[in-house]
Amino acid sequence: MFGVNDVVSYSSAGVCEITDITQREIAGTKMDYYVLKPRMDVKSTVFVPVKNPKLIARMRPVLSSSEADQLLGSLRTLSPQWIENDNQRKETFRSLITDGLPQDLALIYKTLTVRRRELEENSRKLRSADEGFLKECEKLLSFEISYAQGCSSNEAKALIISLCS
Repeated sequence: MFGVNDVVSYSSAGVCEITDITQREIAGTKMDYYVLKPRMDVKSTVFVPVKNPKLIARMRPVLSSSEADQLLGSLRTLSPQWIENDNQRKETFRSLITDGLPQDLALIYKTLTVRRRELEENSRKLRSADEGFLKECEKLLSFEISYAQGCSSNEAKALIISLCS
């Protein structure tokens, strides 16, 4: 169980602080909710039902500094896993981004970075959906790594980009 002031990663909201555990009544039913404030979007608030195992499974502790180092180290050696079928790729990437596991985000990022480079060599571009997935993974990874390493998200982003080049 998580507590107030814990910092967690939650699905595609990324790094969040639990600011409260509150009871709300929705459709006549009272339930306890974690109140999350995403670091990427300070104007947002995310409410996660305390007793919803499916949603709680998307909430995890933020990477430690050593875990972030391991993740960054893996970026050089990850093998891209391109999915040719557009619909299958979209569905797979969307699901993995929603789950928010750093290893999956790193794999998607590496795959799309390599694919973008291959396409650019032939004067072509990534599909817009793939470009969106790439930006989302970059944002989620850079915020979590910046939190774990105590650096700015721009520094983390530059490091991620350099390791995938």
